[in-house]
Amino acid sequence: MRPTPTRQITLRLPEALYYTVKRVAKQRHTSINRLAQEGLERLAHEELAVRMRAAYDALSTDAEETNVEIFLAAQREVVNRDPV
Repeated sequence: MRPTPTRQITLRLPEALYYTVKRVAKQRHTSINRLAQEGLERLAHEELAVRMRAAYDALSTDAEETNVEIFLAAQREVVNRDPV
């Protein structure tokens, strides 16, 4: 398996936050880089969940989009067919 391409960034932190993060990284036996990566991954995942929820909510408000009546005949056909 090939390694995932990465990009390098510069992150500026207030000094107090830097020392707090450095202490947390040491306690967790990991790097500041890994802590930042995990935090950003979590943020990206949460943002995706928010966007997906908003899209789902938008679908549920449009009665025309949520009408499943057109699929009932196909479902009935599958349920009622003879087993092979």
